Amino acid sequence: MKSLLFISLLLATSLCAFQEEDNVMVLTSDTFQDAIDTFKFIMVEFYAPWCGHCKQLAPEYSAAAAELKRQGGDNYVPLAKVDATVESSVAEKFSIQGYPTIKFFINGQATDYEGGRTSGEIVAWINKKSGPPSTELNSVQDLESFLERVSSTPIVVFFGTSSDDNDFETFKQVAQQNDKVTFAHTFNPESAEKYNVSGKIVLFKSFDEKRNNFDQSVTTSNLENFINIYGNPIILPFNDKAINIIFQQRNNAVILFTDDSEAGVAAFDAFASVAGSFKDRIKFSFSKPNDGSGLFHRLAEYIGASTTNIPNIMLYDQLGGNGKYRFEDEITTESLRTFLTNFFDGKLTRYMKSEEVPATNDDPVKIVVGKNFRDLVINNDKDVLIEFYAPWCGHCKQLAPIYEGLAKKLLVNPNIIIAKCDATANEIEGVNIESFPTIKFWKNGQKDQIIDYNSGRDEVNFISFLKENTSHQWVDLDRVEEL
Repeated sequence: MKSLLFISLLLATSLCAFQEEDNVMVLTSDTFQDAIDTFKFIMVEFYAPWCGHCKQLAPEYSAAAAELKRQGGDNYVPLAKVDATVESSVAEKFSIQGYPTIKFFINGQATDYEGGRTSGEIVAWINKKSGPPSTELNSVQDLESFLERVSSTPIVVFFGTSSDDNDFETFKQVAQQNDKVTFAHTFNPESAEKYNVSGKIVLFKSFDEKRNNFDQSVTTSNLENFINIYGNPIILPFNDKAINIIFQQRNNAVILFTDDSEAGVAAFDAFASVAGSFKDRIKFSFSKPNDGSGLFHRLAEYIGASTTNIPNIMLYDQLGGNGKYRFEDEITTESLRTFLTNFFDGKLTRYMKSEEVPATNDDPVKIVVGKNFRDLVINNDKDVLIEFYAPWCGHCKQLAPIYEGLAKKLLVNPNIIIAKCDATANEIEGVNIESFPTIKFWKNGQKDQIIDYNSGRDEVNFISFLKENTSHQWVDLDRVEEL
């Protein structure tokens, strides 16, 4: 008892040495190193006051700090923040390039935080890094108290009879690697009886079914898949957590773009009514223009959804080459069920974004859009070089005059087309663009074998590449002076 009192007194004294705001320590260049030296574990957010993502994170970060304070313990982990726009020396020391950037320090050594952005995910991640992967619960009361945390994060509990159980070893291995949920275990038979546990593992949560029983053999892959399916809401609001689940964890998703109108509410009800039947095969998410995340328009632009004709639905097939499928019918339970069934049966036609074909296309650099790609690139005997660009891309703007000059010089080579395509507004089947600018070459007679251009972005390297790869007789560029 005296030891616990001493630890609490020491902790309070340590915290008093640092300024605090909403349970989060506020560090400066003068206090940063003292904090790192004082605490064995400490998480630090580097932020900018004007950053929208930082503002969105703030209440979750504060709630996580409060929960960690409540938990206390020998390995208490404080949360701190640094205004990187003011404390530039600290930001430069850790090469802070974007906001928010979160670092986790263990005995003064920094590692990148790559967990979720909700309070529950932050707490679960920290508890995993600073303590045992699974918490032992010795009584029914311990379990009941622990499950009160389920509102902030799902909890997976192992109900066993002995720590020597091989299944428990597998459980701990998964717990060590998974930062998205909280893990606990009990060998108390009264706890299993109290919660009517027939197997060994139960996932408790505050959403959807509230509880899921694990009824498979206890293997790493089975348990990870179980948590992936049931550890998140069936229908995810599109936010940072959804971005992680869909894009970073590479899951296919069907996304509803909606609002709070009568039609929007009806569409959501139909969406929700079919989600349970397909939740094991695809993620469901929804986005609203007024949800405060600022993600609605960016997501719609990326997957080709309308931002004006809402509600509407798009399916994003990340595992099938980032294919996109547009739902064209009235949104009802039956029509949406048919749409999803047809997707899994391979019966849907992929939607490809395209601008309209330009009225004239007489400039040296030809304009390629989705609708004229085959005519301009495939259905002819020309060699075609295409720059895939984004209008906002600085590197693309820098390349533009060089590319224009190249096209003018190559007018003496009528069998070579120099073209460009706005890849944010157009999609070409079989062409996957991941960065800007991306340059590709279609050679006459071999147009099913696209050649990536990876040489220098200057006229000399472009000409050398084309001279080497053209299928036609090379025309001396000195003749350009005659034009």
